[in-house]
Amino acid sequence: MSRLLEEHRKLFRTEKPVIGCLHMMALPGTPYYEKENSLEKQIERLNHDAAIFMKLGFDAVVFANEGDRPYLNTVGPEIVADYTRIATEVARNLTIPYGCGVLIDPYASIAVAHAIGAKFIRTYVSNSYTGSFGPQSYCPGDIFRYRRQIDAEDVHVYTYFEAHGGTCLDSRTTEEQIEAGFGVMPISGMLIGGPHAGLPPEEGHFISIKKQFPDIPLILGSGSNKNNIRTLLNYSDGVIVGTSIKRDGYLYNEVDYDRAKEFIEAAKG
Repeated sequence: MSRLLEEHRKLFRTEKPVIGCLHMMALPGTPYYEKENSLEKQIERLNHDAAIFMKLGFDAVVFANEGDRPYLNTVGPEIVADYTRIATEVARNLTIPYGCGVLIDPYASIAVAHAIGAKFIRTYVSNSYTGSFGPQSYCPGDIFRYRRQIDAEDVHVYTYFEAHGGTCLDSRTTEEQIEAGFGVMPISGMLIGGPHAGLPPEEGHFISIKKQFPDIPLILGSGSNKNNIRTLLNYSDGVIVGTSIKRDGYLYNEVDYDRAKEFIEAAKG
């Protein structure tokens, strides 16, 4: 077994973790924020979702400020402050590993993870993209130096190599980018998802990447549901699930117990 796979399994305490999303509602200052959604209400909702995940046997959870669309490359201090307050309160009750992602800011993701005791993040750390959220450009040299400077090297980085809701400006294939990326960056694993939240990647492409890089942890980052999860788990080292287990299958709703139960039963077989 490769070192990366060994560390991946040690981190999640299992071979193929099923990771549930703890999605925050829009935070103050963002376009969809609603005043009635106080921080206390946010905490109550995520505690509800977290309790479902733990009761049903999900292996881990990941916090995300999903409601803050459209996302910023650099978030403000108010987002970091509110995110940290919410996640800290909810994390007190967690008995399973947890991670975070502050969309779509890798610096904030690392800093918040370090502050709340999260052991992994999902983010972008390299390349340039253009699309739904405007131009995005990431410098891995700066990002990983920042992680070292704040003594957050125990925060494992799982990264995307493909655009999510946009186009990558790098003309190399995904496979070429992965090979180069793991050659020069201290990454713990990779994420492959569909073109946007709720959509799976093209199955043949997903399978091809895992076959080419069998020793690198690959997490399915979006698009899993109770009908495709068994097949896709055969070619991945874990899955992050959000949309398909929400009430009415709508990304910004709370977790639905019955949907989550059907999904975990399908995933665990």
